[in-house]
Amino acid sequence: MDAYDLKGLVEKGKLVRLPSKRRKKIEALVWLSEHIPSGRRYTEAEFGALLLRLHSFGDPAALRRELYDHFLISRSPDGREYWLDPERPTLAQLLERYCGISPEEPKEEEIALYGGGDLKAAAEFRDRIHEEALERVRSIMPEACSVADPYPLEAYFQQYWDYPGQWYTIAAVPESAGGREELIDRIVRETIKNAEKQE
Repeated sequence: MDAYDLKGLVEKGKLVRLPSKRRKKIEALVWLSEHIPSGRRYTEAEFGALLLRLHSFGDPAALRRELYDHFLISRSPDGREYWLDPERPTLAQLLERYCGISPEEPKEEEIALYGGGDLKAAAEFRDRIHEEALERVRSIMPEACSVADPYPLEAYFQQYWDYPGQWYTIAAVPESAGGREELIDRIVRETIKNAEKQE
């Protein structure tokens, strides 16, 4: 479970408001996601009822939308079922993405092992992912010429630690993405969402 301070936001086990400040909002959403039982699909009505038990300001639709937009829950294509995303990003990952707050950096000697060749391989891997995502986006928006990727280049490496701290990297789907297909789906969603905001 992630550590954070929700003083003034959670009272008697319920979220009392959704903060406007990005960092506090993300912390509140992660707290909320930690109270959603995993391994179960909910109808829209069931999910709304669950959220009503977890907050006191009477806006389950807004919370559901925020949880989905921050990749903490997933839903069926028709929007009738919702569930906790088993590969949801951690609090640290969300704070890094939306607030620019980075986790602890690796030591200098470990960074030396993470060279330009690795980044080149990651870029090539990401390009292939982007090509597939763009093909899907164009089936919905033929005018699209690029995709919006929620992950930085470095995220296209899984990071493995082994005693005494050697840094190993392999080209792979980001851990938080939930697999290649889910990663492509997220990039497609992000691209379409961004395009809709600009209209």
